[in-house]
Amino acid sequence: MDHLTVIGLMAGLITTSGFVPQVIKGYRSGSMEDVSLWMPLVLMAGMALWLMYGVFLGDIPIMLWNGVAIGLNATMVLLKVRSDEKKKRGADPPVTR
Repeated sequence: MDHLTVIGLMAGLITTSGFVPQVIKGYRSGSMEDVSLWMPLVLMAGMALWLMYGVFLGDIPIMLWNGVAIGLNATMVLLKVRSDEKKKRGADPPVTR
């Protein structure tokens, strides 16, 4: 493995790990109130393009870390949607007959 690949792997690890605390916090708290739904969706679109770019180049670090980051962002989207649905259900008044 050459030094450029090692640098790419380290850079991807560091930048992608930035998503992990948000995913963990959202999972544990069940709340993603302060997270915009658009942020992870836009990031996923860009990362999907980077992933395709990496595939065409055969660049392992680009493919690996963009794939992982897409998964983390998809998890954030799921947590956000679940959190919003949970909040909606809690805001509805109880049904009485």
